Amino acid sequence: MRRLHLTPGLLAVPITLAALAGTAAAQPTDPPSLQDALKNATPEARRFHQHVMLLAHPALEGRLPGQPGSRLAEEVIATTFAQLGLAPAFAEGSSHYQPFEFRQGGRFGDRAAASIVEGRNVGAVLPGRGSLADEWVMIGAHHDHLGRGDFGSRRGRGEIHEGADDNASGTAAVLLAAELLSGSLSNTDETAPPRRSILFVTFSGEESGLNGAAHLAEECPVPLERIALMINIDMIGRITERALSVNGTGTGTGLVDAVERAAAGSGLEVRTPTGLTSRSDHAEFYRREVPVLFVSESVFPDEYHTPDDDAWRINTRDGAAAAGIVARIASDIAHRPDPPDHIEIEGFEGGGDGPALGDIKVRFGIKPGNYGDTDPGIAIAGVSPDTSAESAGLLKGDRLLRWNGRPIEGIREWMLMMAGHEPGDVVTVTVLREGEEIDLPVMLKPRDG
Repeated sequence: MRRLHLTPGLLAVPITLAALAGTAAAQPTDPPSLQDALKNATPEARRFHQHVMLLAHPALEGRLPGQPGSRLAEEVIATTFAQLGLAPAFAEGSSHYQPFEFRQGGRFGDRAAASIVEGRNVGAVLPGRGSLADEWVMIGAHHDHLGRGDFGSRRGRGEIHEGADDNASGTAAVLLAAELLSGSLSNTDETAPPRRSILFVTFSGEESGLNGAAHLAEECPVPLERIALMINIDMIGRITERALSVNGTGTGTGLVDAVERAAAGSGLEVRTPTGLTSRSDHAEFYRREVPVLFVSESVFPDEYHTPDDDAWRINTRDGAAAAGIVARIASDIAHRPDPPDHIEIEGFEGGGDGPALGDIKVRFGIKPGNYGDTDPGIAIAGVSPDTSAESAGLLKGDRLLRWNGRPIEGIREWMLMMAGHEPGDVVTVTVLREGEEIDLPVMLKPRDG
């Protein structure tokens, strides 16, 4: 039995992976098939399950940056990288951690309640080989969550938000992909073809505005122009109907073929929507002309950003399969003689209606502003032509505050509101314009209209 003594002083007792799995099995609301599913799971699925169980354990109290649980999660990730024999990515190869500060909190725009906290990105390197060794593929996911829901929670403020799907599942997929690639891409064979290096990284501060990704993009240990592809994994733990969404295939040449090859035989149906959402960490790299892929489940579950995003709900089989697809895409791009050429695609930040949720049928048509501020609602940096927002009279500089009277806490919450509507529905939005709140009726147009 492997015991992890990872952070003296943070927890009084050691954490045992088997004990954590037992904790989940004791939940009275477990689906009857959970134990049978684990009995029949592949070794990869079992390790994926262990990673999620540890990262989403209640002892980590929701992995809020700046809190002991987040520190423990970061040490778990770094320890796993080290056990795989991967070199540290930061401080010129001497540390797995990249610390940075950012503003966090401020529920409903209370800036006085926001605080400056320290987050840590965690990274490791699988060195490449030959003439391609100084080029890179990046695989990333955010490891932070909402703590006890003082901001960003849809309900249950004060309760631990374990964040199993969001985004212990994505972090577990990074760790499993790192294991698969470090085992298959050996540097011991001198006759093997050239291969790009691979940077594995997990981000802090995503929930407060993509802070960790923005910091890494500004202070990356490798030149951004040498990154052939960035793969971001955000919420792959609740895959339904065996459908995985991979956005961004249009951001680089050859990515469609790479995704199709990687998905073959996986058992998953890989959907490749057009456009690209700007709601997750890959956006910071796409803005800097790095080709990106965004890997996620096709539909957000009802438990999103609530205390019910628990580890026992995770679809272990398909989450592990998604990690395998990511590893194969990375290997494919790592071995290509020429990197993908970056392509500007229509729709990125072309409205707050990008494909962040697979079942959104309507298009609103605003360009959200600063994702990191703590004021209420969504700043409107622009209004797209011929859209619902333009027809209703929304203007650049407005701030979207309420949707049919419901406060808008952030972009993801607003996306979930839109997901409940059909084309032709009329909603009342409240905007702040030059210090005055204005109610505007909006008829929602279809996404392709």
